[in-house]
Amino acid sequence: MVEFTREELDAFLSKTDFDFSKVADWEAFLTERRSGGTGRDADGIQLRDIKNYAVGTATVITSGGTVTAQFNVRTLGTGHALPPGLLYVYYADSPGPKKVKSFYVGPPSRSATFNLEVSSGGPDGEEGWGALYYVIIKSGNLPGQGLAEMAGKRALREAIKGAGWIMRSGFRMLSMGEAGYDVTVKVGYGPVTRDYMPQEIISDDLMEQIGDAARGARDALFD
Repeated sequence: MVEFTREELDAFLSKTDFDFSKVADWEAFLTERRSGGTGRDADGIQLRDIKNYAVGTATVITSGGTVTAQFNVRTLGTGHALPPGLLYVYYADSPGPKKVKSFYVGPPSRSATFNLEVSSGGPDGEEGWGALYYVIIKSGNLPGQGLAEMAGKRALREAIKGAGWIMRSGFRMLSMGEAGYDVTVKVGYGPVTRDYMPQEIISDDLMEQIGDAARGARDALFD
């Protein structure tokens, strides 16, 4: 049986999700998760490190000013309305700090289109290359929804399933954000794209640590 102190439990559950409505959480996510990043456990092992968020990306090329990024969101399946959720876009609209813009998606529509003026983030008047990132999170998975303890326990139950998979056939990452949606992006005169950001892999040692942490947290919460 894995021993797990209250302090370790609190640390593990301190961050159950990334809040993509906040610039700081986008920065933390990209720092840890982008290929070649610092790694999912850079700030310790937390529940959100287990989850694989379906984050899309698109290249932004500007030569002074901004260009229009058009997001088209469709429901997966035939005859289904869009599940309620929020599309978050992390982007620049001028040189300087990045911003976050959110758009509601949901029933009764089966598709939705959103336009946003974006910049490469480079100096005005000069050609620059940059990127924007986006994710859709279903309403039921938004941080701050419901009681924190209940949300933590629900997320932990999901994590335990992933932890059990560790011992059998590698790490099963929990998909958050992509279920029920198909998103394409067109930036300026560029092509329509549907690209998802490759995420930093988890080492075998870290997988074992996460499995221990998840099982220990389960014992502390549910026994």
